[in-house]
Amino acid sequence: MATTSTRNYWASHPCASSTRKCWRPGASFQARTYPKVDILNLILEGEAEYRDSDGNHVQAKAGEALLIATQPGVSYSEHNLSKEQSLTRMQLWLDACPQRENPLQQKINVADATLQLLASPEGGDNSLQLRQQAWVYHIALEKGEQINVQLHGPRAYLQSIHGSVHAVAQEQQKQALTCGDGAFIRDEANITLVADTPLRALLIDLPV
Repeated sequence: MATTSTRNYWASHPCASSTRKCWRPGASFQARTYPKVDILNLILEGEAEYRDSDGNHVQAKAGEALLIATQPGVSYSEHNLSKEQSLTRMQLWLDACPQRENPLQQKINVADATLQLLASPEGGDNSLQLRQQAWVYHIALEKGEQINVQLHGPRAYLQSIHGSVHAVAQEQQKQALTCGDGAFIRDEANITLVADTPLRALLIDLPV
């Protein structure tokens, strides 16, 4: 298994990038424009409101995943609605196909499940629909539990939200990750994840 590890809740790829931020009570993120990307927000704590310069706004709270299909020339801002509670969220940017148009905002609940498909090209299994050939999974495991995930192509990215995990490839090579770590996975048809502690993670399957 070929892997490259990253830390500090940040990773980048030609088609996708991820970051995690914590906002103090009442804080706002200044409005800005984006290249044509899909922005997936996974709310870990608190409640956020997202606004754009066209007058659209949507709220998302802990336990929800929100997908925003950014548009050229439109600016977007992010706000922590609470004056008392911090806002923590994981955010993924995924390049969007210029020929595809999806709803501007989509939102789903994050299920209490071992493996949940959060986002996909066709919106299958009640997932959010992306404008790119990518699949985003949310993984929740108890200590000692494991799961095998079939990948669509030769590249994937594993990001630990909290907890420790080791990934086992077909040839039994291992890659260990702790809280906040990430690793690129290359040239594997499937991968087995084993939780060393209670785990919450994202797996981004990028076949191109």
